[in-house]
Amino acid sequence: MGDLGCGIGADLLSLAEAGLRVEGVDADPFTVAVAEANIAARGLGERARVREGDVTETEPGAYDAVFCDPARRGKRGRIFDPDAYSPPWSAVMALAQAASAACVKAAPGIPHDLVPEGCAAEWISVGGEVKEAALWFGALSDGGRRATLLRAGAEPATLTADPGLGTPPVAEPGRYLYEPDGAVIRAHLVAEAAEEVEGALLDPHIAYITSDRLVATPFSRAYEVTDVLPFSLKRLRSALRERQVGTVTIKKRGSAVDVEKLRRDLRASGPESAVVVLTRIGERPVALLCCEVTAFP
Repeated sequence: MGDLGCGIGADLLSLAEAGLRVEGVDADPFTVAVAEANIAARGLGERARVREGDVTETEPGAYDAVFCDPARRGKRGRIFDPDAYSPPWSAVMALAQAASAACVKAAPGIPHDLVPEGCAAEWISVGGEVKEAALWFGALSDGGRRATLLRAGAEPATLTADPGLGTPPVAEPGRYLYEPDGAVIRAHLVAEAAEEVEGALLDPHIAYITSDRLVATPFSRAYEVTDVLPFSLKRLRSALRERQVGTVTIKKRGSAVDVEKLRRDLRASGPESAVVVLTRIGERPVALLCCEVTAFP
């Protein structure tokens, strides 16, 4: 198989250690030399090699299987335009689609319209932070979408798309509020996350789920809702003062409120803590006072 744009060979070494025969390709001669040294140091010369070359000049179909993690950072920092990746997205797609099997890494914000028909798309979250997307082609693809969550001390958890699942219902706030993991949201699996907890959306356009049931799920954080208030600084400040809340965690979706300014303006003090969720239900801005009831390692 080909590891196209292999860099110093981190993925190439893992593929070789898994028993695959791999040829790495990279345009930078110094990087190629480092990759060669890494191969030798790990004693993988029989299964791995690397050569200097321009990935864009590789003939589609030259490898039965392809792996590619295009460089998404340049001298000025992160690159957001996939066609400015190295190698560019169009070249990577041509090589991946011509192979019998392929895996391509991408930034987690990759637009869905750049995901080709027929490939599987997976968004990966590590410790609650969405780190990357992976596209699977050919023999490695089931054509679906999924979100995979990795957390220290826990088994990996994967949520997959259910093509038969319709739009989730919408309901007023219940006893619990669920906040889907970012990978679930990026994979467009909020309906599946709502189904997991027998829940509904607070608003059809915002990824907050409400339910009267507390369900253990790795795909969402759960909060118990103690109060639902029409949003106003005065009302929220009064509610926190009444509850002697001095430590406030503020979350928001669908709200234009400046969180840091609000935190200063609340002037919270006291021994208790609370989670304040700022969102909207239809056109109504609301603040939900909550306490977290699930903790992840």
